[in-house]
Amino acid sequence: MDATYAEILVILDASFEERLADAVTMLKAAGMTVDSADDDNSTVSGQIELDKVHGLEKLECVDYVRKVFTYDANFPPGDPRDRDGM
Repeated sequence: MDATYAEILVILDASFEERLADAVTMLKAAGMTVDSADDDNSTVSGQIELDKVHGLEKLECVDYVRKVFTYDANFPPGDPRDRDGM
């Protein structure tokens, strides 16, 4: 396998209530792929490599990270995410 990913839902800290764009920028910089962001509910959903979840939880914009499910990914040779060459 090339990586293990987690589908996640991030609950934003109350201090980021009016700063959704800033929070999304921070989450992306930490390695999260963002699928949707909901300003009304202060949530962001997407995927991240499982080993990066702990670092994501430490960001100032994050109140809570819920792992919805995890999965192993094996990318084809030539894909930039392929790590094992298989």
